[in-house]
Amino acid sequence: MARTRTRTGIVTEYFAAASDDVAALALLEREGPSARAEGSGEPLFDTVPMPSIDPFVMLGTLHEILSGRPYRECTAAPRHGQVVGGADEGPWVVTLSDGLVHSLAEASAARLVEVAARWARTPELRTLGPQHQPLRLGGAVASLASLARRAIEVRHTLYCWTRLAD
Repeated sequence: MARTRTRTGIVTEYFAAASDDVAALALLEREGPSARAEGSGEPLFDTVPMPSIDPFVMLGTLHEILSGRPYRECTAAPRHGQVVGGADEGPWVVTLSDGLVHSLAEASAARLVEVAARWARTPELRTLGPQHQPLRLGGAVASLASLARRAIEVRHTLYCWTRLAD
């Protein structure tokens, strides 16, 4: 299941879509992009669970570690955390920067393990609990990188759907 409740009171899902307009369709479903399509029962979008990982600060830090570029530069990149749509109280769909998507897609398995270990030691992740230990976080980062590769293959990009927890 791609939906995850976070300690900060949000639910998040990372997913691939062909365009901002298509990604915004996830806003029509209460369950977000992993909602099941009528008939097939398949998820509406290709999704990856990333428990408690916000698309703004935490993915900015991931991009910084992965690319070696300064945090400010990573978070100032076009499409980093750009709101595609959503109501005042949510849910929202936001973009992931193309630089992060390509850095994830190009990283080797060994590099992703190294990055996840460093990322797990950052202040924003250290306090989140056992699902953010380096080994588990490594699996999540590898899954996000795999999603990035699949998205690039079909000329899609990555997004985060988020809402406040009930």
